[in-house]
Amino acid sequence: MTKHTEITAAPTIEYLPLVDLYLSDLNPRHEANEQEIELLAESLVACGLIQNLSGLKDEKGRVGIVAGGRRLRALNIAVKQDPSLGLVPVRIAPDAQTAEAWANVENAVRADLHPADEIRAFGKIYAKNLGAAHIAKVFGTTEARVYRRLALAELPTPILDALKAGDISLSMATAFTVSDDLKRSLELLEQVRGEAVSAQRMKRMLKPDAISDSDRRAVFVGREAYEAEGGKIGGDLFSDEVTFDSPGVLETAFTAKLAEMAEQTRNSEGWKWVDASDASYIGYWDMEQGGYERIYPCRSNLTDVQTERYEELEELANCDVLDEDGQGRCCTNTGSSGNRVLHL
Repeated sequence: MTKHTEITAAPTIEYLPLVDLYLSDLNPRHEANEQEIELLAESLVACGLIQNLSGLKDEKGRVGIVAGGRRLRALNIAVKQDPSLGLVPVRIAPDAQTAEAWANVENAVRADLHPADEIRAFGKIYAKNLGAAHIAKVFGTTEARVYRRLALAELPTPILDALKAGDISLSMATAFTVSDDLKRSLELLEQVRGEAVSAQRMKRMLKPDAISDSDRRAVFVGREAYEAEGGKIGGDLFSDEVTFDSPGVLETAFTAKLAEMAEQTRNSEGWKWVDASDASYIGYWDMEQGGYERIYPCRSNLTDVQTERYEELEELANCDVLDEDGQGRCCTNTGSSGNRVLHL
């Protein structure tokens, strides 16, 4: 059973000159990796001191730091670049027993930054024109992780606050990146706050009319033509998905291109008429109901000239020396007779 420490007075936060701080003998970490300290100093210059130090005042009024020794070492380096770091917030222990307890707890239980705090810290550094590689080096993480956090850095403050408070999960927060509609985002935030909602469902709720770029209409029209008509492109920063966010523009472009292709087919293939359909599938029932029926080729008598030409092509075909144009004019019938047909 853990014995609770009796605290005789409430701890206070005091802002003290850096020169009045030193590493206490109560601090169990008296050795530190110099490279890690230098990286931590860079982060302090970039985004300031996020977590206070803790210490105990001595008889001379100076403060021995019992929790935050690495930060103290880094501050002594960082203050040379940013003098404002010379005034340090320190949580003052009311007595030595409390200070020792703080020292042990601080170094025995180390928690990573909350995702919301990490997102804000990365965003703050990035805003100073320091790239993802620099941030990754400062925080000892991967550039991929930095980019994922930076993708969330522009989220509205209430959403990051909700993430920090535990009202939404990190995956739910990522869903908000698909929308630039602040009003709709905040409305949805209130709907899902405290609920377990999948990110995919939230994306559909945020953009119910968005159409995937794999949709047959989007593929048929093409992104370039769609954007040329004023269509907006969206997507998910955490996947390769791209969406067409102007369904009306896409539908208009789709109908126009379908009509254009029908006319081109009619002209190029010599049909009397061509009927276009926007249905994804046309079954036999649809064909019958529409009054359509299949047309089969009709056999006719050839003239002497046509007969002579046919025989020439047939001979070349039998010798496997028929050129592409000849193959287009003389083809093997797929019927049971195996005859060849002359296309004029």
